[in-house]
Amino acid sequence: MPRSGLGLGLWGGATAPSMPQVPACPAPGTGWGGHSPQHAPLRAGGAGAQLPACPAPGSLSGPWALPCSGFLETVVDAPGGRRVTRLRQLGPAAMGGSASQLPRDLLGEYQELTFLTKQEILLAHKRFSELLSKEERESILQKRVPKSKILTLPELRANPFRDRICRVFSTSEDGDGSMSFEDFLDMLSVFSDSATSEIKSHYAFRIFDFDDDGTLDRKDLEKLVNCLTGEGDETRLSESEMDQLIQNILEESDIDKDGTINLSEFQHVISRSPDFASSFKIVL
Repeated sequence: MPRSGLGLGLWGGATAPSMPQVPACPAPGTGWGGHSPQHAPLRAGGAGAQLPACPAPGSLSGPWALPCSGFLETVVDAPGGRRVTRLRQLGPAAMGGSASQLPRDLLGEYQELTFLTKQEILLAHKRFSELLSKEERESILQKRVPKSKILTLPELRANPFRDRICRVFSTSEDGDGSMSFEDFLDMLSVFSDSATSEIKSHYAFRIFDFDDDGTLDRKDLEKLVNCLTGEGDETRLSESEMDQLIQNILEESDIDKDGTINLSEFQHVISRSPDFASSFKIVL
């Protein structure tokens, strides 16, 4: 049975949980959440995204210890001209063989680069190929599936954040939300049961950051709440209820009192939500 969820019991009721102590950053070489580097998603943060910031103990600044690995590469983010480090993509040259069947060596590489099992990768390959025509399936690993087709999947169709999910995981330079097979794997890897809370919280933050400015401000929080409650008159919060809810969220989460929630502050909230990782999932 397909399952889809975004575990959002982060701020129970109208108030958020108390903020915990700032967690220590991973030790150099341990990778994400204690996993070895090869078990991180194919692209940490998607194409051109900055790797998430982690607060040094007792502060709200300081970078994550980035593990050194043969999978890392430095690229130029075309839209902004920035140089960023990300996990290496497997380009078309590495995707030889018939695309209707996933080559065994490539299957092994995908397993090393994601949190998915071989069976889950093969199922993802099958589901992705079903979104293409018979002719397109012959070169499935070089094709992109339009967002409109991606959203026909039952696991995404009813998800209130479906458009943002496509936006965050798509590497399309056109910003159209289309997905390659590797984009699709990235999405499923992050939403899998095996992905770490650190990975999940980073991507949850990006999904909820509707204007992609690196912070959750009042407008982002209002859109987040509206996605959860729906836009209907019967479920939509009144203006005063919305203002009160957002104010309570900011009071509990906005440590530096700048009127927004940054990634570090968001991850503090997540760390006090034990059900988040298990409910932040999409299972084919």
